[in-house]
Parts: sequence; C-alpha cells; structure tokens
Amino acid sequence: MFFRPLTDDQLNEEATITDWLESFVKHLNDKETESVVYNAIIKRDEERNIWVPTIRVRQHGVDRDYTLTKDFINSREFKEISSVGEINIDLLEEGAYVSRGEKRFPIDDFGMAVEWLMKESKRGLYIQRYKGLGEMNPEQLWETTMDPESRRMLQVTIEDAIGCDQLFTTLMGDHVEPRRAFIDQNALKVANLDV
Repeated sequence: MFFRPLTDDQLNEEATITDWLESFVKHLNDKETESVVYNAIIKRDEERNIWVPTIRVRQHGVDRDYTLTKDFINSREFKEISSVGEINIDLLEEGAYVSRGEKRFPIDDFGMAVEWLMKESKRGLYIQRYKGLGEMNPEQLWETTMDPESRRMLQVTIEDAIGCDQLFTTLMGDHVEPRRAFIDQNALKVANLDV
C-alpha cells in the first residue's frame, strides 16, 4: 500500500490529515507482528496554523510519539522516499511472485518479497554462538580459529596488553560507574557489533 505524501495545503485541513493518518496507522497495525500498537494523534500547531500528524507507538507498555512536522514533510529525504514509493507502486501487477529455484511465493509488495527471500536464504542454516573457544567442538575450533590457511596472527605489544588490561578491568570489573561511563562515551561509535 502506498500513501501519497502530504502537501502544505493539506496540513491546513484537519479532515484530510485525520483520514491520511488513520489509514496509515491502520496499515501499520495490520502489518505488525511484534505486539507493537500504533495510534493516530492529530495536534494543532497554533503558531503555524496547521494540523500536525503524530504517531504514538506503544511497545512494552511504553509510549513514544513521532511527530511528522512540517519541516519533515517538506524535507528532501521525505520527498525522495515518497517519489520512490510512487514509482514502485505500479511495478507489481496482479499475480506478481518471487521465486528461488523451483519455489514460488505470491507477493503484494516488495516487503513481502524481501521477507520471503530472507527466510528462504536462512533455510537449512544453523547459527551458533559461543562465549569462548573452550565451548567449541574440535572440528569447529579448527575451522574457525586454528587452521593455518584461514587464521590471522597479530603481534601483541606491551602497550596493547596494558590497554587491554585497562579495558577488561573497566568492562568486567566490580565497579559499575566506570563501565557505565565507558558505554555512554562509546556506544554511538560502534561500527561492527556481533549480538
């Protein structure tokens, strides 16, 4: 489903904003699979004399409001996303499907195609996580760590060892405050996170 972008003129019309937002929120709730609830709220911006759509998201009992401000609606990014949506709306015809090998899956939108392909690509795979090398089976340890053909050897210097010890003490030590400070300072700098 595609929702036409709002215009400046429409922001003056409470009924138009209400209809647009309620249908959008209904679409979000219909697609929801993680027990998140979406609600439509129309707020009046007295300063600009417009109606502003707000989406309230309730997840785990906590409400968070996302306001679609006039600046957001007029932003280049929103206009680009909307134009891509308009282009893609007519690309899928009645009876469209996605296939992988001999399997076919009927789709109504691109999201369904991506979701199905992701599930298909993971079929037959088993993901394991280990806290340490000692938990691995010998074959897995060889394949991931010990095989000279695929392992990398890095030299550890005294400076590295001192820094490593400080970092280990900060993250694994008994004092909570240094750990919290480290996480606060570095959380947004993470580039490669394995969860």
